[in-house]
Amino acid sequence: MAGATPKTSWFSLDWPVYEIRETFFSYLAENQYAKLSSTPVIPIDDPKVPLIHTCLNRLKGALNGTGSHRTCFSLRCIVTSSDDVIEHFRSDATYHRFTEILGSWSSGDYFKEEAIGLLHSLLSKKYGLPESIIHATYFSGDTSSGLSPDNESKTALQKCIGEERILPSMSKEDFWMSGETGPCGPYVGIFVDGSNSQDGVNGKFIEISRTVFVEFNRQADGVLSPLQAKHIITGINLQCLAAILQKKESLYELDDYDNIIDCISSRAGEEFDSYSGKVGEADTDGVDTAYRLLADHMRMISVTNAPGSQLGKCVMFRLVTNVNNYNISVWLVC
Repeated sequence: MAGATPKTSWFSLDWPVYEIRETFFSYLAENQYAKLSSTPVIPIDDPKVPLIHTCLNRLKGALNGTGSHRTCFSLRCIVTSSDDVIEHFRSDATYHRFTEILGSWSSGDYFKEEAIGLLHSLLSKKYGLPESIIHATYFSGDTSSGLSPDNESKTALQKCIGEERILPSMSKEDFWMSGETGPCGPYVGIFVDGSNSQDGVNGKFIEISRTVFVEFNRQADGVLSPLQAKHIITGINLQCLAAILQKKESLYELDDYDNIIDCISSRAGEEFDSYSGKVGEADTDGVDTAYRLLADHMRMISVTNAPGSQLGKCVMFRLVTNVNNYNISVWLVC
C-alpha cells in the first residue's frame, strides 16, 4: 500500500499530501484501526456546534460509551476567530482557517504509554522525521482549578523523546473539557522544530499533533471522577505536517494548493505577480496576503456551501465579507 515504507529523505517533494494521508491510514490499519467515512464540515446532529473545528466535535457524543473501539478518519475543519483575520494572513504564511485533520480514536483499550509510542513511531519511522526536531508538551497542572499534573504522559514521553525536548504546560487550555460538566482530560502536544532544517518553515516551532486523554468525568461540584472507559483522541494537522515534509515555508506552496493558487494568478492577470510567500513588511503591496486569504476562503466556501444548507450560506457571507474588507483590486477579478 502507498506509504508503507519510510522515505530516504524527510524533506522531500516525494511526500505529496495524498501520500501523507494514505501513509496515516495504512499505518493505523496495521494497528487494527478501522477507517470511518468523512463527515460534513457543518454538523447535522449538533445545533450547538455550527462548524466542525476539532476531532472532538465528531466524537463528543461517544465519550460516555463503553466497550473497545479503534477508528481513524479524515476530518475537514474550519477554525472561527474574532481576531484580526487579515493581520494573521499578512504576518504568517502558515496561518489557515480551513484544514484537514487526520484523526484517530481508541476507547477502552490501551492508554497513554502505548498511544504516545504509536504516534512517535508514525512520525519518526513512517514519515522519517529526525528525532532531534520532535518536541512535546504535557499538562503540568493548574492549582487554581485543582487540576493535577499529567505525570503519566510525561513519563511516557520520556521513553520516546529526549527530556530536553519535553516542556510542561500550565495552560488550562491544555486540559480539555466538553463543557461545565462531562468528559474531560489532559492534552499532549507534538511540535516540530523547523529551525533545524536548512530553510524549512521559517525557523518556527510548528504544532502538528494533539492528543487528548479523556479519562475523567467532571461533576457539577467540580470533582473529577474516573470514566468507566478511557478514550484517546489524536488529531494531526495534515497541512502543517506536509509543510515540514515538503520543506515549505508557506502552507500555500503545498501541492494541494497548486490549482487554487494557479487559478487566482490566472484570473488576476499580468498586473499582479505570482505568489512568492512574502509576509509582513516584505509584502509591500499586499498581494501575497491576498493570495493566502483568498485561497483559504475558497476552500472554506467550497465545503460550507452544501445544497440546502442555510448555515452554509451564512458562513459564506461572512467569508466574502472578510474578502471585501481587504481592499485590494485583485478581488475584483476573482
